[in-house]
Amino acid sequence: MYRVRIWGPPPEPRFAWSVDEWDVTDAEQVTDVIDWAADLAGDKPYEVFVRWQDHHSDKNGRLVPRFRYALLFGGPAGEEQTTEIIGLELL
Repeated sequence: MYRVRIWGPPPEPRFAWSVDEWDVTDAEQVTDVIDWAADLAGDKPYEVFVRWQDHHSDKNGRLVPRFRYALLFGGPAGEEQTTEIIGLELL
């Protein structure tokens, strides 16, 4: 599975960039995902990640699944911006 993030510029100076995310599950090649993302993004910055499932131990020592992501292509909205990603999971 892949995740695509397309960044939208802020509506006004000092406002935050927006980001739209898509999970792509039916691609045969990563190049298909990159081409699709480039077409959708147009002139906006975009990123393509690969997603895989990993595990970690909870406080009781039980293995709990979680997803990890690795950037394959692209970059965030700008070099002078910072990005904070917060993952929320319903328990």
